Amino acid sequence: MFAYVQSSLLYHVLLLLVVIFGPVSLLFLFLFSVASLKATKEHATIPASVPWMGTRNEFLASIRANVRGLLQSAALYTEGYRKYSKAGLVYAVPTWTRGPQIVVPPSMGPWIAAIPDEILNAKDCTYDNVQFKYTVGHPEILSNDMIDLLIKRELTRTTGTMNHELVAEIDDSLESMFGSDGLWRKVGIFDSLTRTVGRVSSRVFVGSELCSNMEYVMSASDFARAVSVSGYILHMFPKFMRPAISWLATMPNRRHSGIAMKHLQPLIAQRIMDMKAKASDPTHPWEEPDDFITWMVRESFKRETFHETSVYHLAYRIVLLNFGGITTTSIMVVNAVLDIWSAPAAANVITALREEAERVLQEHKGQWSKAAVAKLHRLDSAIRESARVSAIGGNALARRVKVDGFTLPNGLAVAKGSTIGVSMDGIHFDEAYYDHPYVYDPFRFSRPREEAALAEQKARTNEDLVTTSVHWLPFSHGLHACPGRFFAANNVKIILAQLLLNYEIQPFTNRPPNVAIGDMSVVPVTATMMIRKRDLKA
Repeated sequence: MFAYVQSSLLYHVLLLLVVIFGPVSLLFLFLFSVASLKATKEHATIPASVPWMGTRNEFLASIRANVRGLLQSAALYTEGYRKYSKAGLVYAVPTWTRGPQIVVPPSMGPWIAAIPDEILNAKDCTYDNVQFKYTVGHPEILSNDMIDLLIKRELTRTTGTMNHELVAEIDDSLESMFGSDGLWRKVGIFDSLTRTVGRVSSRVFVGSELCSNMEYVMSASDFARAVSVSGYILHMFPKFMRPAISWLATMPNRRHSGIAMKHLQPLIAQRIMDMKAKASDPTHPWEEPDDFITWMVRESFKRETFHETSVYHLAYRIVLLNFGGITTTSIMVVNAVLDIWSAPAAANVITALREEAERVLQEHKGQWSKAAVAKLHRLDSAIRESARVSAIGGNALARRVKVDGFTLPNGLAVAKGSTIGVSMDGIHFDEAYYDHPYVYDPFRFSRPREEAALAEQKARTNEDLVTTSVHWLPFSHGLHACPGRFFAANNVKIILAQLLLNYEIQPFTNRPPNVAIGDMSVVPVTATMMIRKRDLKA
């Protein structure tokens, strides 16, 4: 009866608002009703035996739980992990946009990571989370294997072989933004480092012709932000409304991808012509660049369908490659700078990292070869530890259930279409896996190696930045561990090494906090730092 009275009262209040304020209130009432019905329907798919975090016995319980999932996601994941995961139990977390997340204990992590795609699908989950069907379109590209194949076969093979060229891009990018006169400058951390990451990645993706074109480079970052925002907007509406809503919500996406395509299509068209000319006449005066466009065009010659051979579709593959490659690497670099320069005893940390970089570079005759980068154990550890404490999201190893009658190892039946995963924050801050887990310890992973070396023993662990596990999940784990992580790790380490060697950054009194948006942790894009060129002659 009380709920009926509440509902009746709310109805009359909303009706009064419509009368007073007209169309605006009508729109609000419509959106509120849609969101409420969507939340109720989604929550009903969770088995009744699964306990919820953030839900209460209250009026409009589902939508109010989703609001908590938007504003308090990290706390809900962590609380649920300690209350249920630590006891080997399953729980559910509401989210505003992505639907309820079924969170399993870490003991089920290896099991999830080994289940094939036709049963638990990682890509379906990722694509639906960001609503790729609408935010980037082109299902004929998303469902195609070309990008993944080239990342695994070509990009990983060449990682480290072009470091001399990458260092040149880094140095030119940093000096253009931070100057060479030794004066302190206040700069935006995210914007400046994204520009550098973009140039470095683009040097390998599109070659020297385009990598320093900042209109093109920044289109990748702008496109990624637009995709994320439009994905959140679309999740607020039921599926039948998304085709209509998407045209308006994705206008910025199309604008930014259009900028990239303006530069990419002529470059790829010319590359196709040159490669065909060289194949038919080896004396043709042109040298084939070793970059992603070359690999992609060469692969396209083996294929026949229009969406695997047309200039437009090949160019759009680079847009999607930028979305994943430049954005995630930028986030890792920004988090590392924020964590290293705000660490306890930051001055000592920076001295130790700089000493290692100077020593390793000298040992390798001043060249950041693949072997030299591999010896940056302290820096590797500092980045890996940053990724642990400042990871992107709450739900890791996320998988979409693809079959009916699916059951977890504990016998719990889970509906088709459900999303399951583990709590990344819970695992990364679990005392069972990490001593003092809430402390950023930059040498947590390199210390055992250095101690073993001093004792002339073999290190007991080998936890490098590219080593995934069920206890360290920024690159996921198992069948769907990020294939581009070797390329990303190489670039992040070189960028930070060059920063340490050539620049001074004033340590932060307090680390600018990341921003929680739903179950994701986003770097503070407005944070600034004070930086100047080091006087290497002093």
